[in-house]
Amino acid sequence: MSSPQKTERSQDWSYEETLRQVEAIVTQLETGEMPLAEVFEQFSVAIGGLRQCDQFLQEKQQQMSLLVETLVDSPDSTEV
Repeated sequence: MSSPQKTERSQDWSYEETLRQVEAIVTQLETGEMPLAEVFEQFSVAIGGLRQCDQFLQEKQQQMSLLVETLVDSPDSTEV
């Protein structure tokens, strides 16, 4: 099973800010007033942002799964 290509994120990267940027691009695209070349450029930027968000969510899901697994496997854990 191959892993998805990693997308680089800067230290100050923010999921929320990236999502806002993608939403702003979609709003611009929906106006239909952008030149075609810019449509393709902005679409590419939006896809890159969505990939970063997806990668971030996958990483956090893996971290949560590991934490839950650690909690369940812990000898100090009590049955709920």
